[in-house]
Amino acid sequence: MTASWNETTLPTLLLNYKLENIFNADEFGLFYQCLPNKTYHLSREKSFKGKNSKVRLTGIAAGSATGEKLPMFVIRKSKNPWCFKHIKQLPCTYKNQLKSWMTGGLFTEWVMKLDSFFRAQDRKVEFLVDNCSAHPHIEGLSNINLIFFPPNTTSVLQPMDQGVIRSLKAHYCHKIVHLCIKAVDNNEPMPKISILEAMKDLVSSWNAVSKETVINCFKKAGISKTNKSIEEADDDHPFKFLTEELNRLRELDPRAVQEDLSAESYIGLDCNVVTTGSLATDAEIIAQILDPNFENDDNEVKDSVDEAIDVEAPPRPSDIQLEIAFETIQNASLYSSKYGNEIQSLAQKLEDLMKMEKMDNLNI
Repeated sequence: MTASWNETTLPTLLLNYKLENIFNADEFGLFYQCLPNKTYHLSREKSFKGKNSKVRLTGIAAGSATGEKLPMFVIRKSKNPWCFKHIKQLPCTYKNQLKSWMTGGLFTEWVMKLDSFFRAQDRKVEFLVDNCSAHPHIEGLSNINLIFFPPNTTSVLQPMDQGVIRSLKAHYCHKIVHLCIKAVDNNEPMPKISILEAMKDLVSSWNAVSKETVINCFKKAGISKTNKSIEEADDDHPFKFLTEELNRLRELDPRAVQEDLSAESYIGLDCNVVTTGSLATDAEIIAQILDPNFENDDNEVKDSVDEAIDVEAPPRPSDIQLEIAFETIQNASLYSSKYGNEIQSLAQKLEDLMKMEKMDNLNI
């Protein structure tokens, strides 16, 4: 069925769309607090309690056949995490849901906003998504045409599952390992990662996924059959860097890395967690909470306490700290033979924006 649909049905559906207007979106789970010395516990949870893990978020990765990536979207259980206190702008879209799941309501809201986004660009796009209860048919779309993959075939047909999400997680895990290395170097406790920090790192990791990787995964899925050659090796770069950092951390402190942990096993810890679900009514949610067999890992009150104990919002930098930071970047640009002028220009633009922000606050 998969081969038949991919070879006959899909080409017909995509016939009138350019590659830049063919998108795929897919949810993924992420154990965002998972340090390399805590993987054994979570690997066991995957088989038993991992589906409801308290340290999990759901994200959605979406991109086009020409490598365009849509902004990151994150779902977590807390409505107002402690670390969001005083934060005026989050790194990406954040929604809360009792089980950290994508639901039909959240999906509809997200797609409707994207429809407005594409309408403003005067673009008609095809959106390929898997067939599940969290992805309902949506009435009233003007610029997005939703196409649903056949049931039970998405791991083969979805471009995001062909290496895009894998690359994203490799970049994210690399950042976590780097934080651990800094902690060991400075004789500090291992980092505790808040949802805010996770969102920042996830957005940065998503930006680091190369355009070539996204294009290549559309080709692997059989959706894009362009003659343009893509370097396969590009897909392996983040895994090489992650492996190097894991080895470095292991050399610094063997206790900081689970025995026999590889880059592949590290990023695969959360590959089977549930990311979509259907809790359609308040009555259903209350029934689950009141069910004695329901494992209430997601109690909102307890979660707010956990967030408070976890990590608060990062401190606001002082004017002096900002000046030092900008000066450091400017100095670093002097040692770049290729990007020095661009770095200086961007640093100056950032400094000017921060000054404008300060003036705006004074005028309030």
